[in-house]
Amino acid sequence: MKKNRVVWTTKSECGPNRKINEDSINPNNSGSSFLPFKAAICDGLGGHVNGDVASRIATSIIDQKLENIKDEIIEANKAILEHQAKNPDSKGMGTTMTSISIDKNRLLNVAHVGDTRCYVFSERQLIKLTEDQNVPGYQNVLKQALGSNDKLKIQIIDFQLQKGDVILLCTDGLYNEISDEYLKKKISDGTSAESLVGEVLLLNPKDNVSAIVINLV
Repeated sequence: MKKNRVVWTTKSECGPNRKINEDSINPNNSGSSFLPFKAAICDGLGGHVNGDVASRIATSIIDQKLENIKDEIIEANKAILEHQAKNPDSKGMGTTMTSISIDKNRLLNVAHVGDTRCYVFSERQLIKLTEDQNVPGYQNVLKQALGSNDKLKIQIIDFQLQKGDVILLCTDGLYNEISDEYLKKKISDGTSAESLVGEVLLLNPKDNVSAIVINLV
């Protein structure tokens, strides 16, 4: 049986209006491999201490190769809480996290907390799989984040992918600057993460800008 393969591109930029990049992505570099495949994107809480550290701790967890994707967020949350306990100056640090895995049969599993996003482009439709966990009426206030509570309500989604589908993971610094229709057109045209982030940077974005684009080939 022919093995299923993925090709991915990644990009994370501080942007012109922030001093620190509090986004983290994993993998950090573009590449290709046979399935299975894992990736994660995190956005450290802006205005909080050590948001960049929290997001880096979270994305590093997927290197532990845990079997259950939900456990990645649980373990990441635990690691951030432990870091706060050992480093009182980091109290209040937190991050969003959207983590994915694709098994050998192209089944996509998503685990999600916060307002980073996972989109799938399939059969010429752009589908937003994740729900933004913001307080209604307050776009920049999250209902929950890793590092804020030892118990999280983790959104879990399964989606059966097929050859030719594209997955986009991105932070709010990207999707707040462009419309879903524009995203759909760019992905349909075969955009890379570098190109997508580069175009958003031309718009003078307020936040850090990060994306991972994953193609099933």
